[in-house]
Amino acid sequence: MNKSFTRRSILAATAAASVFLLADQKMAWAMNEAPRKELRIGMSGYPKTLDPVIATDTAIRRIMPQVFESLIARTQDEKMSLTPGLATDWERIDPQTLRLHLRKGVKFQDGMEMTAEDVAFSLGQIHLLGPGGAGATEAVGLLGHIDDIKVEDTHTVVIHTKTPDPLLEQRLASWGSEIVSKHSFDAAGSWQKWTDAPVGTGPYRIVSKKLDVNVVLEPFDQYWGGRPNYSKVEYRIIPELASRVNALKAGELDLVTDIPPDQFAEIKSAPDLEVAGGPVQNIRSIVFDTNDTILKDARIRRAMSLAIDRKLLVESLWDNVLPVPNAYQLPSYGDGYIKDYPELAYDPAKAKELLADAGYKGEQITYRLLNNYYPNQVSGAQVMIEMWRAIGLNVKIQMMENWGQIEGKPIHAIYDSSNTALFPDILGHAWRETGPLGAYPHLTGTWQNQEYFDLGAKLATTMDVAARQKLIRQMLDIITEIDPPSMVLHVSGQFYGKRKDLHWVPGQTLGLDFGPGNPGLNKP
Repeated sequence: MNKSFTRRSILAATAAASVFLLADQKMAWAMNEAPRKELRIGMSGYPKTLDPVIATDTAIRRIMPQVFESLIARTQDEKMSLTPGLATDWERIDPQTLRLHLRKGVKFQDGMEMTAEDVAFSLGQIHLLGPGGAGATEAVGLLGHIDDIKVEDTHTVVIHTKTPDPLLEQRLASWGSEIVSKHSFDAAGSWQKWTDAPVGTGPYRIVSKKLDVNVVLEPFDQYWGGRPNYSKVEYRIIPELASRVNALKAGELDLVTDIPPDQFAEIKSAPDLEVAGGPVQNIRSIVFDTNDTILKDARIRRAMSLAIDRKLLVESLWDNVLPVPNAYQLPSYGDGYIKDYPELAYDPAKAKELLADAGYKGEQITYRLLNNYYPNQVSGAQVMIEMWRAIGLNVKIQMMENWGQIEGKPIHAIYDSSNTALFPDILGHAWRETGPLGAYPHLTGTWQNQEYFDLGAKLATTMDVAARQKLIRQMLDIITEIDPPSMVLHVSGQFYGKRKDLHWVPGQTLGLDFGPGNPGLNKP
């Protein structure tokens, strides 16, 4: 039987062939892709929350970079340079205004396309102020000065601040500035339901969590940055260091966090394991409660700092792999780094003079201490106790079970802390702890200094580099010499035990990046 061909039938046949060809191509791509494995991570603590605007504790930082992304990203080298993220580019209109062009085709994990409306919501007051609109969030101190977010079109936003801000680009690349799905937030109906399973644009989505047990993520295959590497990412909560290391050696985990140097040799002795990591953008310190009758005297606080041989501390406890900063600052600050600021001094003789001048008679100073929440925390405390004893200070350790006990008022003690630079500048680092909305004045009430607050407020709106450097030097003088709220110890290190065949590269922050953008995971 003869079959007549028409233009319509030929087009229909061609379209059908194209569908089959596309299906064959997709099948071939799937067959060529290596099968994905599960990634199992052992870490020491469970996250306080699963929305970055609320908190910045270590546990949440290790999970949320898989789920959320910011408009501007940052390179994970020592320079921490700005690079395109969910925004492809941006332009300064004036000292208070920034226009950003959004990446097109980005999908949230709920299937909705990211638009300028999501950006306006994420950086707006309803989200930034947190549960109940109380403003008890980390993001308020970082982005609370945003005055208006104008949606010019679906992929363009203009952000206007209340005052000039030389660091707005840095803030938009920082923790708490992540973009969330407005659709899913509204659908959740409450902050509690939202934080049970928040929705972002990252390569993985949250599928389950169990308090103090684990958090489980699955790949989001519509991720704009490429195919996620793993079929599942499970964060197992294992507080005990020995248990984490044993699980790694037994093959139950692929990577474990918070490895101190005294465990390096044991991990390296296994032929299939290695240690990764190094210094990060974080400073370890000891906080003073200046409400205490002894610690309110700045001479006592200065003496405590002068009594510590930080280089010996790093050599003995950290195998000399961590640097000691010159005051509460890091070289990544760029133009905001005061390179010639004096090193933190070790001067026992001067410390004794200060104690005598203060009339110190051996009164007890309490050291509230957790059991190795930080690597080497207890051994470090014991070493410092001896250094303080050598100059005549009577410091006694009081063991605590959790942070609620550490910060329970009245504190009247010293205690350990660490602080990550949300962005590379004193206003993104020390100011987080010492500014009027920071942890010391606002949350714990351990320290106040109005002159310092005024200098920081002026710095926040100063655009000139030389003028900024002058203000920063004055601020460092106050928190280092004149009225120290804390005592800097050293730059923190983050070291990990891992399988050698896990080609993962740690970055400069506490975040663990297991997305397709990690340079190590792109290795064949």
